[in-house]
Amino acid sequence: MKRFAAIVRVTIRQTLSLKRALGLMLLAGSPAAMYLLYMIGTRGTSARNIETAFETSIGMTVGVFMNIVVPVVTLIIASSVLGDERRDNTMSFLVLRPIRRYMIAAAKTTAAFLEAFLITGVGAAAFGILVGIAVDTFAYFVPLLVGTAIGTAAYAALFVPLGYLLKRATLIGLTYVFIWENGIAAAVPALASLSPWRIGVSAMAGLAPDDFFDLVPSDFALGSLTPGAGGAVIKALILVALSAAFMAAVLRRRDLAT
Repeated sequence: MKRFAAIVRVTIRQTLSLKRALGLMLLAGSPAAMYLLYMIGTRGTSARNIETAFETSIGMTVGVFMNIVVPVVTLIIASSVLGDERRDNTMSFLVLRPIRRYMIAAAKTTAAFLEAFLITGVGAAAFGILVGIAVDTFAYFVPLLVGTAIGTAAYAALFVPLGYLLKRATLIGLTYVFIWENGIAAAVPALASLSPWRIGVSAMAGLAPDDFFDLVPSDFALGSLTPGAGGAVIKALILVALSAAFMAAVLRRRDLAT
């Protein structure tokens, strides 16, 4: 465990610079900023009541935060935790040590998740607090954080191998998010289980009060998925385990090649 923790700690220190963290924090905080402008613009007018404020928050949660902010932030971070090491030719310093390859892969994925959730979690918390103030209840705060964590973990599992294997990982990752998830998977509900942000939304729908699910555009946001935090957690853990196993096999082949 000491080696695992050391890899996680060093990876976070290497890949999450202050400049990158601040830039990504601005992106993660953009839904909260937009919602704050909405609250200010509709303050004291008939245009804003609890129902419309709640509907607006659902639209921003599904249409902005979960399907744009969470994947983009996680993509930028996760694609660098192994990708930067390979491109900088520092991977050999790690794989030549007597450390199991699965431990390396799992530690890198864990570091990617922790880094990304540090950013997305803060964004979710800021947005959730404003929504709670606007709708007079914080019943959606924890579901939003849980859904964000699950979506972030699932994306980390996908994008860590992508960053290691491909030079243009960011471009390909964005193509996956905007073409596959928000295009093809949206048109074919049966493919919803291959969309990490939809897995996160299904967890939110399972934890939040019933009126959340009633207002969620289910065909787009959930597809064939059913609301439930337990199933969402299991899906995310399976993705993480498969990702670590795949990267462990890739790293072993690297050992043989060298």
